Amino acid sequence: MPYFDNKGIKINYEIEGEGPDLLMIHGFASSIEGNWRGPNWIDVLKGENRLILMDCRGHGKSDKPLDPKHYGPKMVDDIVNLLEHLSIEKANFFGYSMGSRLTLNVLLQHPYLVNSAILGGFVMSLPNEEQREAAKKRSLATIAAFKDDNKEKVENPISRGFRQFAESTGGDLKALAAVMEGFYLTSNNQQDSPSEMKKRLKNIEIPLMTVVGTNDFIPGDKTLMAKLVPDACHFQIQGRDHLTVVSDPKFHMVVKAFLNYVNN
Repeated sequence: MPYFDNKGIKINYEIEGEGPDLLMIHGFASSIEGNWRGPNWIDVLKGENRLILMDCRGHGKSDKPLDPKHYGPKMVDDIVNLLEHLSIEKANFFGYSMGSRLTLNVLLQHPYLVNSAILGGFVMSLPNEEQREAAKKRSLATIAAFKDDNKEKVENPISRGFRQFAESTGGDLKALAAVMEGFYLTSNNQQDSPSEMKKRLKNIEIPLMTVVGTNDFIPGDKTLMAKLVPDACHFQIQGRDHLTVVSDPKFHMVVKAFLNYVNN
């Protein structure tokens, strides 16, 4: 499998298929295998797209540093530098969960790289101060859940669910704790106000689609992103949650239709 080196961190990537470039970024505690190959996304999409798949740092076959300073903004840098490494000037983006968050960061910071964006499993919020503090507590609880040697002590159900998922995928719990801590530190230092974020989202001019399961347990507003971005579209897959929606054929169908629209 090919790797590229981003300032000492090796990032695993794969290329499948032919057609317009589609960069696919997996979710937290997942990988190319877990998010894309296992749920059949590669076979579904490679016939009409050139798939650029990457294992984010801390995940899959990429390097897994244990210091939180190696995550956060550097995960966006990995994406930007991978495209440069492959001499790709602009691509369609498809992220899931954490991958959607990274896609949005690339779109806001490097809009010239993004031709269109699919944000799967992305539940957004524009919290007030009280809600922001509650979100911080949830983040700290999840970080603690990954650091605790005894998973039975983990009381928060969302934190426990992420820990169980990470264990089921064979993830490195210490590296994943560092990933979350890197996001936590970045969000505390760089968070836009709700009004600033609304303004930035309303300036997005590319085709954008959000897709979630109706039973997704991530706190927030499932439709908010599509309401704020001009001409964005939104789909909800009935009866699916944050994990079970990934392999749903209806999810495959709406993504294929969106890419057909974008590419033709």
